[in-house]
Amino acid sequence: MGLDEPGKGPAFLQLPVELFLQIWEYLAVDDILALRLVCRHIETVLFDSFCKEFFTERRFSVTFNSLKALVEITQCPRLGHRLTNLTIGLDRLHTSDALPRFAGDWDHFNHTIPGDTLVKAGIDPYKLEAFTREQDFLISSGKFQLMLSEAFSNLSRLEELIIRDHNVPRRSTRVGLNDLLVSYGWSYVLQETGIDFTGAETHLNNYDDSFVDIVFSSTLLALARSRMQINVVKADILHYNIGLSSSAFTIPEFIYQDIHPVLFNLRSLDLCVSFVQVPLGSYSSRSNSFLKWQKHQLFSFLEKTPNLVSLRIQSQQQGYFVDGIMGWLASLLDPEEEINEALSRSEFLNDPKLLMIPRFDNRFRALRELELGNMTAPSRTICKILHCLSSSLRRLTLSKIALIVQSDDDEMDNNPLRPNAWSSVFLDMHTTLNLEQLALSCLEHYTPSCSQQSGHTVAFLLSNIGVQTGPPNGLLYTWSHQGSADTVREFLEELQAKAIILCRNCKKRNVGYRSFEEVLDIDP
Repeated sequence: MGLDEPGKGPAFLQLPVELFLQIWEYLAVDDILALRLVCRHIETVLFDSFCKEFFTERRFSVTFNSLKALVEITQCPRLGHRLTNLTIGLDRLHTSDALPRFAGDWDHFNHTIPGDTLVKAGIDPYKLEAFTREQDFLISSGKFQLMLSEAFSNLSRLEELIIRDHNVPRRSTRVGLNDLLVSYGWSYVLQETGIDFTGAETHLNNYDDSFVDIVFSSTLLALARSRMQINVVKADILHYNIGLSSSAFTIPEFIYQDIHPVLFNLRSLDLCVSFVQVPLGSYSSRSNSFLKWQKHQLFSFLEKTPNLVSLRIQSQQQGYFVDGIMGWLASLLDPEEEINEALSRSEFLNDPKLLMIPRFDNRFRALRELELGNMTAPSRTICKILHCLSSSLRRLTLSKIALIVQSDDDEMDNNPLRPNAWSSVFLDMHTTLNLEQLALSCLEHYTPSCSQQSGHTVAFLLSNIGVQTGPPNGLLYTWSHQGSADTVREFLEELQAKAIILCRNCKKRNVGYRSFEEVLDIDP
């Protein structure tokens, strides 16, 4: 590059900014840190790229060391306003993680700590207990909420807030950087306790439902306390048996005025919810269950988010009731149905509170994207929901949705115009919706005669429209398509004709059913 010219400093520092940025793209993490320490000029040139990659999206856990780092980052004027995507990791510490599980070899255990019985190799049970107690204190004392409030009050560009129990891939990768977005301070936890939070699996167990609820509600209260308005809130929970319970969405009247601006301005809500309902007179040890006469507070919560553009609700496990989730959602979208339902119950006939039921004529009228997962409902309930959203809805995803066929439905009468309940739903969608994207996966179908315990499988015949996938046996269980409203209507026509229900017994009653052998062209 030639000799340095007198008075101009090293020739390397005279390189164009664009060349420095190209060099940046090829550096490992350690090289980036070393290069930024060369001089103030290089640090200044690379600062925007450094912040964009390392401070736009960050994840912190519910530990004091991690939360302290979050507060310190937000207090720095040069870094705090760069943070736009924040994840609170549900990296749960358990003292039981020090115990061996499914032992196959005595060499895996550590017997060197005096007074201890079997302990996993590499685990410090005393440090693990101290960290677990610290985490419990942060939650139970409200210190977690206070630290979050302090951090939020210093942020000006936060757009997306997530709570998550597993690690997801980073948006960009670099040599020396973990491919997964892990919580700040994971190496300190590993060093002190031996617990490694860098894997992609869930960090919760079956008894952590109340922990998840408190983290979620405390995060919302911290947003309210800091008077921050945010566009996106997500609760992304991988654990199949854990979801936000009814208590997570409880908003007492005395706090509603503070939290109202946060919910009113939300544009996207993505939730994994527990809808476990306990029949009256029975008992459940799970803290996230609720009694049969109670209304799940999620729906009261949704009443306070009328400006949503995107809504995703994933039920983590089926409850003990047929149409509760979908039925409540249909009632929420249609206030008239909510009032009529109340009127139909005699105990409300003379109740003055009935007149106070809110009437939201424009409820969710801006909703463009809806995703529902792991729910059951009669076809008329699903159609009711879609009718209420027809003016704005453009993208729809249905996953693990089961239709329940009632004994008086046309399908049970072998009506050739109603070959099966799903075909009827697709036909109704064709006439009422203006979708631009539709995705279906793992649909099911229940009839009162032979699918009380497990639903019939819904499969799709081969088609040239859209994208179809399925297991190696040749059955197609997922089907999606996107395009203009007209092309999606054509797709719905194809769906109506090629959605089939697999059941040999029901085939005797309705020609719209098929058997596995018939679909796979196998001799019975």
